[in-house]
Amino acid sequence: MPSGCQIEKLETTYFENPVDFRHEVIYFIIIDRFYDGHSDQDQRGEGSELEDSKGLYDRTRQDWGKYWGGNLQGVINKIDYLKQLGVTALWLSPLFEQVSDLQFSRAPMHGYWTRDFKRINPRFLKVGESNSISESETLKALVDTCHNAGIKVVLDIVCNHSSPDINGCKGVVLDDGTHLADYHRDDKDFYYHNGEITDWEDEYQLIHCEMMGLATFNEKNIEYRNYIKAAIKDWLDAGIDALRVDTLKHMPIWFWQEFSTEMKNHKPGLFMFGEYGFSKPWEQRSVEYANNIGMSILDFGLCDGIRFCMSGKEPGGFYQVEKVLAYDRVYHRANELVTFIDNHDMPRFLSIVSDKRLLDLALVLLLTLRGVPCLFYGTEQYLCNNTDGGQDPYNRPMMESWDNASHPFQLVQTLLRLRENNQALAYGSHNTAWVNEDFYLYTRNYRDSAVMVMVNKSEHEHVVNAEHIRMPDGDYICHLTGRTVSLSNGHLQGFGVPAKTAMVISVAGQPVQGQVVAVFQLNGFETQPGQSVAIVGSCDELGNWHHDQAYGMEYVNQNTWIASVAFDHDAARLVNFKFLVKQQGAEPIIEYVINRKLLLPEQGTIAVDCFWNAAA
Repeated sequence: MPSGCQIEKLETTYFENPVDFRHEVIYFIIIDRFYDGHSDQDQRGEGSELEDSKGLYDRTRQDWGKYWGGNLQGVINKIDYLKQLGVTALWLSPLFEQVSDLQFSRAPMHGYWTRDFKRINPRFLKVGESNSISESETLKALVDTCHNAGIKVVLDIVCNHSSPDINGCKGVVLDDGTHLADYHRDDKDFYYHNGEITDWEDEYQLIHCEMMGLATFNEKNIEYRNYIKAAIKDWLDAGIDALRVDTLKHMPIWFWQEFSTEMKNHKPGLFMFGEYGFSKPWEQRSVEYANNIGMSILDFGLCDGIRFCMSGKEPGGFYQVEKVLAYDRVYHRANELVTFIDNHDMPRFLSIVSDKRLLDLALVLLLTLRGVPCLFYGTEQYLCNNTDGGQDPYNRPMMESWDNASHPFQLVQTLLRLRENNQALAYGSHNTAWVNEDFYLYTRNYRDSAVMVMVNKSEHEHVVNAEHIRMPDGDYICHLTGRTVSLSNGHLQGFGVPAKTAMVISVAGQPVQGQVVAVFQLNGFETQPGQSVAIVGSCDELGNWHHDQAYGMEYVNQNTWIASVAFDHDAARLVNFKFLVKQQGAEPIIEYVINRKLLLPEQGTIAVDCFWNAAA
């Protein structure tokens, strides 16, 4: 075969397009605290092979640091519940085999003290079941059950560290059962030995020193890198669809670039998001990570904004949320940030705001603002324990209720159905029509789809007198209250929104449909008023290189434009394209790049993420 053909074949593998995760809703489970799906005879008792004399398991569920018995079969048993709720992706706490010992009466029920990255924690399986990734019947059943329900499986992974010092044993790691590394006998140079982080602003310490005494891997060691990459590939081969990555800030950007590239080469289309703890869009280092490591990040900035808004811990109310959204332009893909209002490392929302009505309002914000929303398990049932202010471990109670008729369940279910049916919530721009400390009115807009949200967190009714609302004229029924909202010429006048109430109305336009739908997103060109972005390319759909027939894109923010393009005829082909900026009364600005290439699949929806190329 001519060498040119070989190169073309190789090139096409790099044009594999990522799964579009912007439509997904993630549900985060701590396996041990979700549900016990084993029968009485499967239960592990004290003194068994797994529980031994160290007492890692508390059958009474009173000792918050120990295992309480949740397992993978329990998750399988509750997939129908999650499907009814409307979640589409299930984030599982780490499944790796853990050290089997207690540190200060605490067991690694959370999953972040790994002993073997290539085996499953046997406490999550049936007694006697193989904990090999490829051989576990329960893991396969979990993946199959999720996929049959239309739910993707997201695995929480840890690349930064193994285990802390527990009774003189630290950082002992196995490679599928074979000894690989030991912090105290580190002849292979697997670990850094620099003590604890003392200055959290010092980048050298963040990467080379220890967090909370955890044995910190030396990412410069190629043997370590090969081990961790091989391990995670084994999980991907078992059917894992996406990865949540722990402690991004404690490893250098070059490591994550290498890691994410290899993972995506192994599983084309893989979506990854990571934890850069307490990231803020106005902090340069966290933005550098978000934009340059090949994965999205958890949006701690918006989490804080919503929590501050509702708790009053910081002044400003809804201006706290607006402040964060105003920085969206600094991200390459702000609409892929994973958003949340609480997680396993902070008090649950109801521990900082006791009024359940305010949690309802926070959920409305979470599920209608930009980003990929993530729910912490039990939030849809008002799950909370306020011992010690709800700090770890009391933010990880056992799931107690599965009531699909409860108010919070039905609220979340309603909002998730709306997300499923209205593409403005996945792709749309954010447009604020009115904001003050206590009242927020905004729309999300994409093509002919729109959603309008009004949130009143005050103790009093708010009378709306707002203009320039980006919604078509008409009478609408609120999805949450059933009340009628009438809009005329973008105006809403004299309309009362009750205290601590949210209202949501929707215009669900017609999604772009075709044999293949490519969702193009462009970042890196900050448009000014009067400018718009379009795609021009080598096919009818993209104007056949005619600039005046280029396919127009939709504004998301100053730095982001998006377009859904249908390809119906001979879809399995290579398309050449580039971007241009149209300007009123002036020649278009043409992207300074050799034509981009896109290999279309035969069918389906793909995401095409691009960054503007300008002349040097």
